[in-house]
Amino acid sequence: MAPAHEIDIQENSLRHRGDLLDILLIDRTTGKNIIWATDSYEAIGKDFAPKKHIKKELVTGEHGELIQPRAAKPLSEQKQRTRDKAEVFTPVKVVDKMNKIVDWSSDTKLATSEGWRTYVSKTMLEISCGEAPFIVSRYNPTAHTGKLIKLSNRVGFLDRKLRVVSKFCDTPREWIKWAKQAYKASYGYEWQGDNLLIARENLLYTLIDYYEDKFKRKPSLDILRSFAEIISWNIFQMDGLKYVIPKSCEGKATQKITQISILPVEEEKQEQLSICEGCTTGNASKHAGKYVRIMDWALDETNRFVDILS
Repeated sequence: MAPAHEIDIQENSLRHRGDLLDILLIDRTTGKNIIWATDSYEAIGKDFAPKKHIKKELVTGEHGELIQPRAAKPLSEQKQRTRDKAEVFTPVKVVDKMNKIVDWSSDTKLATSEGWRTYVSKTMLEISCGEAPFIVSRYNPTAHTGKLIKLSNRVGFLDRKLRVVSKFCDTPREWIKWAKQAYKASYGYEWQGDNLLIARENLLYTLIDYYEDKFKRKPSLDILRSFAEIISWNIFQMDGLKYVIPKSCEGKATQKITQISILPVEEEKQEQLSICEGCTTGNASKHAGKYVRIMDWALDETNRFVDILS
């Protein structure tokens, strides 16, 4: 079996590339870092509890190989995450078939001067994105070969857009302009913080792959920073049922209910029970948690994700 490290992005290497890792850890809604939102690492220490923020020192140094893609994890851990967290990834062949249904990159409309620009600018979203294989397929998330997929065989919807950008843009300046447009039109959300970080890393390294393939050199740190900022907005952490930061409803309330004991008066106790109205009624706009905000790049303003749906 090929070594799994080929698909694993080392956070230690990111830490030494300016502030790229800091940017990829930002939660743009809260202004703080993304949270673990999983108990997979809780045994390591209190800083790894589900509600704790993922700090760069927790995923670098001695913990530099802590966060790994699902395909690089031991099979026993994969099965446990499937059992405990319903984590199931889609084989790349299925990803390809599903993305092809909404793809028109081979359509003759792309031959026109405006057709390819419209294609690149089309807004798309991967829900519960995990490591974001529907957006960029650097590797097969269900295989154990540890091999990266050749650029020509990658099937994510952003992969397809970047190939179109490379076809129609010959100068670095023009390529960067339209690659940014492709990234700004590509969204995804995920609950678990480790998966979210991997997804963001996958998008950043995909940019490096296609730029290097086109211009035979790596993009500058300034270019990478500008794309990392887009990625940190567009690939965001969210509870996909409540549209809030995961676990942010816990311990908060929009209603209080007084419980009165049926015991005699001298033993009577009153208890204030805090509940979230959104959680109890199913009303998506009444949650007590922190509602996720995403960037509208065309208007250069943010909106609550829940408001976009309504």
